[in-house]
Amino acid sequence: MRSSFALFFSVVFTIYTLIQVFIGIHGWKILKVFQVPLSPVVYWVTFGLVAYSYILSRVGNHTLPEPLYRGLHSLGAYWLGAMLYFFLFFLIWDGIYLIFYLLSRVYPSQSLFEFLRSSSVRRILGGMAILSVGSLLVWGALVARSPRITHYTLTIPKQSSRNSLRVVFVSDLHLGTLIGKPRLEQLVQQIESFQADVVLLGGDVLDEDLGPFVQQNMTETLAKLRPPLGVYAIPGNHEYIGRHLKEFSQYLQTAGVKILIDEKVQIHNSITLIGRDDRASERFDGHKRKPLSQLMEGVDRNHPILLMDHQPFGLEEAEQEGIDLQLSGHTHRGQLWPNQLITRKVYELDYGYKRKGNTHVIVSSGYGTWGPPLRIGSPPEIVVVDISFTNTKSSP
Repeated sequence: MRSSFALFFSVVFTIYTLIQVFIGIHGWKILKVFQVPLSPVVYWVTFGLVAYSYILSRVGNHTLPEPLYRGLHSLGAYWLGAMLYFFLFFLIWDGIYLIFYLLSRVYPSQSLFEFLRSSSVRRILGGMAILSVGSLLVWGALVARSPRITHYTLTIPKQSSRNSLRVVFVSDLHLGTLIGKPRLEQLVQQIESFQADVVLLGGDVLDEDLGPFVQQNMTETLAKLRPPLGVYAIPGNHEYIGRHLKEFSQYLQTAGVKILIDEKVQIHNSITLIGRDDRASERFDGHKRKPLSQLMEGVDRNHPILLMDHQPFGLEEAEQEGIDLQLSGHTHRGQLWPNQLITRKVYELDYGYKRKGNTHVIVSSGYGTWGPPLRIGSPPEIVVVDISFTNTKSSP
């Protein structure tokens, strides 16, 4: 396991470094064309510090002074977003440059290639790169702090002691250094305004590090959620990556949040809520989660059955087991364009609503962010689901 992880890390680190070198060379060319008086040594040392600040913050999480850690972490997180768009911009530009270079070899008299090499064009392109990426970072940061409300209305033709149920579902909060108590307080206030019957937290509530959650006393804020039928959560992959699930579960319990790890509960005597363990449990904790068929043992299928499963893989399993509504997150819908093109290929449903047989599936883009505190092409959201039940019967 350790050797395979070391190999994986080495490959990722090498690719990351090559991308930084690629961006750094283009950045140096931009400085030269603008005649910025900066020595190569100062430039590359500064660029290297920015490029590896996120990695340095993660490695020095428990050893660096808190202000230095937070500074490096924030700088590095924004750089991850800038890195993506600088890379795409320079890659496209180099592709165009290469095409016209090859054409100039075939048609030597072509003047467009020489025009592209001119200082004036390089200044324009360098300015465009900096302005475009800077604008994207500002816009992405604003979007990331402006969640939209996504509303679904469903009918489940099963017996229940209630005529209806309003569910507020929020996934991928990633509470931690970058998404702290002020953002959580805003979320709690918004949820309270919806007058939910039950609130469901769909995993990755924590962004790996438990420290900021405890230091900012976010337990106190979560405890303000008081829907009549309770607040329930499931673990996501980041709770396992951070290896704080057991301790974090205790804080959730203190806040009145029941975490379901391959467990089921009865809501209002007639609605079954199942919370699955995350797929990451095997990799990071050494245990496999239970099959859904095992969790369904003893469940009255004549009554509504809701399922929370952080990662939306294997949707056919929920359909086969007679789940009425599955709620998932994890994908962030790519978070930064054009990553949506990847998530669409990886998941049968990477965002939104789909019906498989009699099973309704909803995948949220999530509330928070991982890595860059930015959202481009994938706004954060709070999901409100109004469920109507048919064949209702009176409460016992």
